[in-house]
Amino acid sequence: MNTITPLFGYAGRQPLAGKFDSFSLRKGFNRAFIVFLAAFLLLQGCTSVNTFPTIARAGDTVSVMVGGTEKARKNTIAVTLTDINGTTWDLQSLGLVRSVFNLRMDGRAEGLHYSPYLDSYVSWLFGHEPVQTVLVTDLPLDAAPGKAFLTISLSVNDDSSGVSDPFTVALELIGGVGAPDNFLRSAFGGVATVGFDRLEPAPHAKISFGSTGAEEIGAVSLVVDFDETVLNPDDINIYVPESTVRGSYAATGAFGKTQRMVYWHQDGRQLYADVVAPQGIQARYLQLYLIHPRGLSGSPNISLTSATIYDLNGVEIVVPVNLEYFP
Repeated sequence: MNTITPLFGYAGRQPLAGKFDSFSLRKGFNRAFIVFLAAFLLLQGCTSVNTFPTIARAGDTVSVMVGGTEKARKNTIAVTLTDINGTTWDLQSLGLVRSVFNLRMDGRAEGLHYSPYLDSYVSWLFGHEPVQTVLVTDLPLDAAPGKAFLTISLSVNDDSSGVSDPFTVALELIGGVGAPDNFLRSAFGGVATVGFDRLEPAPHAKISFGSTGAEEIGAVSLVVDFDETVLNPDDINIYVPESTVRGSYAATGAFGKTQRMVYWHQDGRQLYADVVAPQGIQARYLQLYLIHPRGLSGSPNISLTSATIYDLNGVEIVVPVNLEYFP
């Protein structure tokens, strides 16, 4: 979907054209963002190609939607700014990229359940649940006022937006000297800044199934090994995304075909996970994430000890099981 908006607009309090101060302008941007996001944050993840008016000073912070991917990271995304004079800054090498993180829809959102089939299906085709990827970056202080643009490359193979990589995002720089936004929030006992690192993925292992994604699975039994001298077993958690996909291109169909029941536990040395899908579930809709804290003393060496897959009749079948680790 080639429609976008910045999450955060012009920051600061300098008057603009003697008519609006920046606080009023920013409130307007935030209200516009809420309306725009409600209209355009669809399941496949939007990518900026034309901006909803983005106005900032050199040195300010901007944020844009950059697609739908679970693999993009703050330290791997490539972002440059080109100003009206043609001068280009590498925002990654300058340390100006603040964060890359994902947003998810409210589980009760109308669009999550009643969107066209392609909208609900396409992210799973790219190997992940529906997400909206967001980039937050500061701008260089010496960029000239006037029309400018960001050039962004996600450097991933799972972007579900359908937009080619790299892509450009237009913005307008106005006069004045800006400053990075600390995104202050009210907290107990005072004011605190937003910790973007808490929005970014924790280290995790992803377990997925199938080679085509269309394999039908009735049940799964997994045993996962890890180094308990490095990773405290009590710190492991499991996240299993749910799908609301129903029917097919040809027919809307009923909900329920992607239901599954998951039970897991660990005994201090290994982790055991069992999945039951009484109606059967296509492999692409079954994913498990083993999540652990940052800051371990070494690699947790997460690995699959065994994986047994069954069809709807309880007969053991051969379906590829894939484990990827993301530190």
